[in-house]
Amino acid sequence: MVETSNLYKGFQTVVPSKIRKELNLDLNHILEWNINEKGKVEVEFRKKTNFMDLNGLISSKNHKDSVKLQRKIRSGEEIDIS
Repeated sequence: MVETSNLYKGFQTVVPSKIRKELNLDLNHILEWNINEKGKVEVEFRKKTNFMDLNGLISSKNHKDSVKLQRKIRSGEEIDIS
């Protein structure tokens, strides 16, 4: 499937509707752009990761207070999961 889109002011573009629907894309996706060894552009889509995605994955005696853990994650503070 070949779809096209334009570049707009600020080099913005729109993901064509057929592509969005086919891949079930929404506003929680990120586009990852890569130029491969042949000089071709590759675009991959991945879901943004947020605290709710991580909730429950970290189990440690040091992180019993989920509110404090969430604040640390939002502020970009490094957390020790050991």
